[in-house]
Amino acid sequence: MRYEEDGYMGGYNPWPIANLWMACYNLEVGESKKALENFEFVTNSCSEHGFLGEQVNNKTMKPAWIIGLTWSHAMYILVLEKLKKKGLI
Repeated sequence: MRYEEDGYMGGYNPWPIANLWMACYNLEVGESKKALENFEFVTNSCSEHGFLGEQVNNKTMKPAWIIGLTWSHAMYILVLEKLKKKGLI
């Protein structure tokens, strides 16, 4: 969720962009394992063509709602670069 009691589209679905923000934060505070978990969650929940959704359906763990968001893909690349610079991937 983006924030407590987020009810957008039924609420309770994970957001790739929020996971990527958390990955950046976790890298900044030295929590490499958590950063990798955030990044891997996003990677594993993309579509069969590699597109990220606005949210991830909790039941299917696949993209939900809008698929192919520019800002999520851009953040994915930024996190990927940070992970590579730290030698984590």
